[in-house]
Amino acid sequence: MMGSIRLFGNGGIFCFVGWYRASVIGRYRAYVTDPAKSVVLEFGNRKIVVSPDDPQAFVDALRETSRGVCKD
Repeated sequence: MMGSIRLFGNGGIFCFVGWYRASVIGRYRAYVTDPAKSVVLEFGNRKIVVSPDDPQAFVDALRETSRGVCKD
């Protein structure tokens, strides 16, 4: 979330929700309560940023359930 520009949405009162843009990943939709735990999900040209309680367990579960689809 650092360096991101909010295009539309809530910018930090308990969460970051809405459309944002960052130079590194471009335009994305955010559903974030803890920016330090952010995970970027890519669906074609769409990006969604979420912040699960345990980012590594979340990524591991995604990889397990979607073998051959997830990229590193």
